[in-house]
Amino acid sequence: MVEVRRPVDIGQLRVWLGDADVVQFSEPLTGAEYRSLAGLLAEHPRVPLRVYGFDRELATLRFLRWFPHVRRFSVAGLHHLADLAPLDQLSADVESLDIGETRKPLDLAPLAGFRRLRRLRVVAHRRGMAELLHANPGLRELSLWRLPVDRVLPVVVLPDLRSLALTLGSLADSEWLAQIPALRYLALRRVRALNDLGPVTRLPALRWLWLEALTVERLPDFRSSTMLSRVDCVDMHRLRHSASLRGLAAAPQLRELRVVAFQLAVDAVVPFADHPTLQRAWLGLGGERRDREARDVVRLPPPRADREFAAAYELTRML
Repeated sequence: MVEVRRPVDIGQLRVWLGDADVVQFSEPLTGAEYRSLAGLLAEHPRVPLRVYGFDRELATLRFLRWFPHVRRFSVAGLHHLADLAPLDQLSADVESLDIGETRKPLDLAPLAGFRRLRRLRVVAHRRGMAELLHANPGLRELSLWRLPVDRVLPVVVLPDLRSLALTLGSLADSEWLAQIPALRYLALRRVRALNDLGPVTRLPALRWLWLEALTVERLPDFRSSTMLSRVDCVDMHRLRHSASLRGLAAAPQLRELRVVAFQLAVDAVVPFADHPTLQRAWLGLGGERRDREARDVVRLPPPRADREFAAAYELTRML
């Protein structure tokens, strides 16, 4: 991450930009500095530009006139942003938008003019969501935060969607997930009302599944998930029983596993002791003794770092 502050040193930014995940600023720059930064970003079209903070001038988005060719843009944390219409200053070729946290919910309707989006993150903004997704059937990566997903989007037609993350919202009908059969990465984090993960097992291309702080007490039978290579179960404290993970152990090609479940019975990990394809595992059951007992059962090195695993399988982990 590269933070841009006045006075802007373009030479230093050019050095830093090579490895940057994002370039961001939270205070207005001069016209000359905007122009220089825009020229630099033109040399690095895959690096996103993010503007954030509490400055009311930035929240007007007038500065975007200097950045007509930016293709990846984020307003996550731009507190006083009140209208997305000024994004029409961006090129129609925009491929990534992050409409993150703002003081008030925004109308997404002005974004429906973008029809080539490949990546989208939206936090708590509902109005215009269905129209935005309808305008972008080529989306490949989608992250939705703090939304009642199946109420806001009862029908989803995204045939190219490969990565989906749902966080801090709700999903009353898990069959909703079956509308997106091309998913290769799925994250369900602190999603309320989600009690049945059965439809997840019917996603034929699923390679990486991330489950976090859900209320399910037992995972379904994954024997039909022939592509599933990695599962992360984080803060899954409702998993308590000896049979809670038995269905997951049926995944025929599982290679990497991480479990953090402080109420889980130690013998719940026994089915993984002789799993034919499992190569890496990390088990955190809460307490040094319980962790040691679990790792004595499954004696494997820990999973690879998220980025390393994602790169190996050409996946995108959405946040």
